[in-house]
Amino acid sequence: MRLSESKQNAVAPATQPLESDSFAKTTNTFVSWLSGAGFLINSHGTVVMIDPVISMEREKPNTVELGLRLRVPLPIEAKDVPHLDAVLYTHGDSDHVGKYTPPALAEKEVLFYGTLPVVNKLETLGVPAIQTKTFGIGDTFKIGQIEITTTPADHPWQENNPEKYGAPWGPEDCCGFLIKTPDGTIWCTGDTRLLPEHLQMVGIDVLLLDVSRDPYHLGLEAVTVANNLSNAHLIPYHYGTYDTPIDALNGNPMEVAPSISEWERRLHVLAPGEKFWVRASEDNS
Repeated sequence: MRLSESKQNAVAPATQPLESDSFAKTTNTFVSWLSGAGFLINSHGTVVMIDPVISMEREKPNTVELGLRLRVPLPIEAKDVPHLDAVLYTHGDSDHVGKYTPPALAEKEVLFYGTLPVVNKLETLGVPAIQTKTFGIGDTFKIGQIEITTTPADHPWQENNPEKYGAPWGPEDCCGFLIKTPDGTIWCTGDTRLLPEHLQMVGIDVLLLDVSRDPYHLGLEAVTVANNLSNAHLIPYHYGTYDTPIDALNGNPMEVAPSISEWERRLHVLAPGEKFWVRASEDNS
């Protein structure tokens, strides 16, 4: 991706399909972008997804469950996932909690973790209550080989038109995830404006970097977070997936890249499905 393209909405690189071996036991940890806001993490065979929207709209070619046409194919569909331990949700927006993906994954005996609005939405979509777990901000829990702590997020995007969109998300409704694995620590900020707490984070080896241009996302403040975590590798997301002018779903990694320290070494513009292997930085140990 060239710097001359930096003011345009980027299209994600060509998709690399996720095959069944991506869900099998591994000797270390990798992260794959699922497109949109979604990720897959496999840590020594413990497999979790964050915010997967990976089902297609029924009887509408090339249209994902959001009702939007895809600019690049999904790396895998929910119905084809062979194994999954858990799904983590940052919040309940439809580009994070799809209408078809949760019930499809629920058939595979997956556990679903989210704030109360997320869990309520999952149950309306048909996910059995026994498969849902509600957490609060700052909670820590373990899933197999990984330890997860929820981090604060500020994403009240509905406040400009609550009559149309409902009550804005509050501080207890949205989160990020600090994910500690045997091979290094991953941080997903979730959809959020910059908070003081974000600048207190340390020891991050992989930062999942939200490059959406929407003012209720990090936007250009992604640079501030990335430079504050100067040893972290960066994987951009929230861009290049959907054929839509909506700012929240668009951005360009190269728009923020030139302002990030050592971006040529640290920024990894992944294709959907491409694996990034996690390794702890000596400076973070």
